Amino acid sequence: MMKFAILGGGSWGSALAIHLAHKHEEVKVWEFVEVQAQEMQQQRVCRLLPHEKLKENIFVSHKLEEVLPGSEAILIVVPSDKVESTLQAAESLIKNNLSNPPLIICSKGFASELRLLSEILSKMFPQNNLYGLYGPTHAEEVCKGKFSGIVLAGNGAERKKLKKELEAPFFKVELCKDLIGVQVAAALKNILAVFVGVLDSLDLGDNARAYIMAKGTEEIAAIGMKWGGKRKTFLGLAGMGDIIVTCSSQHSRNRYVGEQIGKGRNLDDILAEMKMVAEGVTAAKYIPQLREKFNLRLPVLSGLYQILFAGKNPVEVLHKLK
Repeated sequence: MMKFAILGGGSWGSALAIHLAHKHEEVKVWEFVEVQAQEMQQQRVCRLLPHEKLKENIFVSHKLEEVLPGSEAILIVVPSDKVESTLQAAESLIKNNLSNPPLIICSKGFASELRLLSEILSKMFPQNNLYGLYGPTHAEEVCKGKFSGIVLAGNGAERKKLKKELEAPFFKVELCKDLIGVQVAAALKNILAVFVGVLDSLDLGDNARAYIMAKGTEEIAAIGMKWGGKRKTFLGLAGMGDIIVTCSSQHSRNRYVGEQIGKGRNLDDILAEMKMVAEGVTAAKYIPQLREKFNLRLPVLSGLYQILFAGKNPVEVLHKLK
């Protein structure tokens, strides 16, 4: 059995901890907010998964030095815009680990200056093998042991061992080598969920939802392949699978943002009241840069950008799509 450390005690980090605790003697979780870390450790509950108890073999702390030493695999589950600062704080502890534990990126989004999260990690930790863990896996279902499937992407020597350590009868792990593709898919699929939320709020129908999901998937795949990803990735669990669950689930916070936008609410007000990060809004800010970087039209993704940040009418945006 491997010793897992999880950086990030939010809903997904806690759900992964609950899952791993069923087959591993101890799972350690780092939570940035000290009060929440103490609450999780003492009361055995995560605020974002209030109906789930943390097993006694889950250790939670806000001190990195109590979580990282001795770890044999590190899962990075903090919000994408906090990945770089978190790893800077953890850098010496990770580099002092003589086993060079594999680093598994679970955060969904881009780093500053439109960089993939793997770019940051590969520069900071050239000795550690990198992986991405992505797919249609809502925390609210994984923590309950409901059937799920996910993709572990990467070329490292530990890939088969990690699959074995992560997998369970109700939690299928599929291997692939396309670390770029899974990151692009994970970062951009949330944008489509926001758009679908807008459509549903305005009762624009199933046909409109299908159009946005299908054409949006094509645009995400085009970006991913320009970046170096493989088309197959965007048709599988980490691509279309994650798009389906994010666009259709009641658990999707990105879809919720879209629904509130469709009701005419202000974006800043919506985000201010949310307990969790809506990565789709953050990723949507990069759409003009993506269009320019890869010389692509991206009408669907650009349409949502216009709705969110230029106040365009969603129906007019739909009618002008080509």
